[in-house]
Amino acid sequence: MRGPLARVTASRGRPRRVSALMVLGFGVILLMAACSNSTPAANSALPASLAATAAPPAPSSPAASSPAAPATPSPPPPPAYCARGGAELWAHLADCGWPGPTNTGPDLSQCPGGQLMANSGSIARTIEISTPNTVISCEDIQGMLDIQAQNVTVRNSIIEATSGQTGEDANGTAAIKVEDGASAIIDHVKINGEDGVHACIWHQGTWLAVNAVNCYGVDDGIFSWADTSFSPTTGDHFVIKNSYFHGFTTATANGHEDGYQTEGASFGLIKHNTYRMTTNADSAVAIWDSLKDSHDIRVTHNLITGGGFSIYAEDYNPGDGGPGNPSAVGGFSDTDISFTRNVFSAYAAGCVGQFGVWFERPWGPYDGGPTDGWRRAGNKVLETGQNVDNGNPSGGGLSCG
Repeated sequence: MRGPLARVTASRGRPRRVSALMVLGFGVILLMAACSNSTPAANSALPASLAATAAPPAPSSPAASSPAAPATPSPPPPPAYCARGGAELWAHLADCGWPGPTNTGPDLSQCPGGQLMANSGSIARTIEISTPNTVISCEDIQGMLDIQAQNVTVRNSIIEATSGQTGEDANGTAAIKVEDGASAIIDHVKINGEDGVHACIWHQGTWLAVNAVNCYGVDDGIFSWADTSFSPTTGDHFVIKNSYFHGFTTATANGHEDGYQTEGASFGLIKHNTYRMTTNADSAVAIWDSLKDSHDIRVTHNLITGGGFSIYAEDYNPGDGGPGNPSAVGGFSDTDISFTRNVFSAYAAGCVGQFGVWFERPWGPYDGGPTDGWRRAGNKVLETGQNVDNGNPSGGGLSCG
């Protein structure tokens, strides 16, 4: 069994060791100011620009009235395989309402002539972006993007990149790296790490918003890195949604594949993504606390298969409490980490995780969970409908271990 060996210690965002291991709305960053207007009380929570459209229309005379528009027909029900799982679902993810290869990556209808503009060069080069509010759109990019400025947007594009390094020499490298003090929106982007970078997106900035990304060829999909030498909040404030993570590699970093990983991050939302991990992978989501506290992270409505354990959310600072190890009490902590309405599939190898869904130690004080215990609701196994809020799946060959 691959244990929780995802500890990372580093200076200025370059990890020396990596182990197995608010909520910003997409496209905006959150500081919401209260505003007042003359809109009726029923619309008082709406922005002024939208309140007018929400208000009821002025009455009109019968002569001016037009016939009622026909009702919009209901969409057809999804195919039966969406509910039963198996190869058909994983071959037709978009038809079942999940992110997959056909509904992530660039939307060419938003690009001139339906085409991408070539941004050619060595896939090992570094392209620095140092101007705030830069927008990169509809480009086919070769090379790693190093985002050093605030409010950079990359959308409807393809990125092919490699660091030229393998193993732990590649630690901290990424197809897109959001540096200290920077922030970024990554929207409808296909990222091929060419088995030569640590992550598709490395986030050690002030905020990150990710939507409809197709990520593969990396060891970790998205890594929130806590560069505490720069700021106690690096890697915080992130949204990851509607994205497809698959086809990972053991060739870079420590070879423990994770869809999302952090050693300390807060104020995050991981929503409506597909994590297609193998049983040899470490996890779909790994939330640790080796560098600072992790708190206020919501993991909701994701489709997940594979991993040693599919989910890690564990206190292990200063230790994991195992025989001869320091207790997790008194160090950094994981709190307010919730898992709701996630769907776990046995597709990877006929089981849900190599050893189960949730990593749980056989000792206290937290039984392998966050400092404040597990916060789980509505999580189920796709193929059987079994609720797994209170523990790992049982029966039916759902555990490979």
